[in-house]
Amino acid sequence: MLNAGVSDSLILQWLESTDRQPVDIGSQGLIALTEAGASDQLMTALLELVEQGRSTEPVSTPPTAPEPSRVEPATPVSASPTPADVPGDGVQAIVSLSAKRVWVDEEEPDSPREPRWSVFLYLDGDLVSWVRPDAKAKPVEARRVIQPGRRELRVVLQRYEERRSGWRYESLSVPHLAEFEVRSGDPVEIEVDLRRIWGLWRDRKDGGPMSYTIRQGAEILAEQTGTGGNPDRWQPVCEDVEANFPGSDNVPRAFRNAMSQCLLWNTLWTGEGKSTSRTEILAELAEDDFEPPVR
Repeated sequence: MLNAGVSDSLILQWLESTDRQPVDIGSQGLIALTEAGASDQLMTALLELVEQGRSTEPVSTPPTAPEPSRVEPATPVSASPTPADVPGDGVQAIVSLSAKRVWVDEEEPDSPREPRWSVFLYLDGDLVSWVRPDAKAKPVEARRVIQPGRRELRVVLQRYEERRSGWRYESLSVPHLAEFEVRSGDPVEIEVDLRRIWGLWRDRKDGGPMSYTIRQGAEILAEQTGTGGNPDRWQPVCEDVEANFPGSDNVPRAFRNAMSQCLLWNTLWTGEGKSTSRTEILAELAEDDFEPPVR
């Protein structure tokens, strides 16, 4: 908001009117705010909100049972996706994800010829499926058991490179959150497709490369054709940016610039049932060399 020119007073008024509360602001967050031109008054107010949030956190131990919004373990692929196969009030979700690689100028550094970029699909903040773009856009299918209620779906482009100093993290969040309401009973079918992620977007007039359809029985819960906007303007995830730069007294300019443009993982979701932090997701991905199995 600061980068967009919104004044400190309006930001404070927006925080109060929407009852938003920052989870935490560390030293890197203060650096990013300073680089964006935040005043001492704004940063003080944000730090006070953090303290208020901590003081209102419940002291009791959270229950060990999974929350309703958590994506449950997958059922066997061979199982018939009928309501009878789903335990309790859960609903079977069949997810199909595809991404097409388009040949463009070889001199473009982010051309689809670069094989490391992959498409990762998250449901309520948990990884559901991923696929590397290819010329045939062959879909990858995954199955999950989800709970009835409001659900959120988001796509993040990610690529990882192993170096001597460790993994290099890069991510770009598609600026479109797919929201839908699941009821008990029929299976849910989720189809997500990305086309022409790179190339010639300055001359295109459609809404973006992402399309999706979410059905439950005969009802379409959510549908969008061509959304996401220009991929050149997609923003990275802050936690991925931070993972590239270990703590140091000398903060690189590239790190400051990236942190001034990135988005915190929690801000990508509006629901109360976010179950997995970005740090935990990165740790799980690293265990599989960032090629997790799809079930």
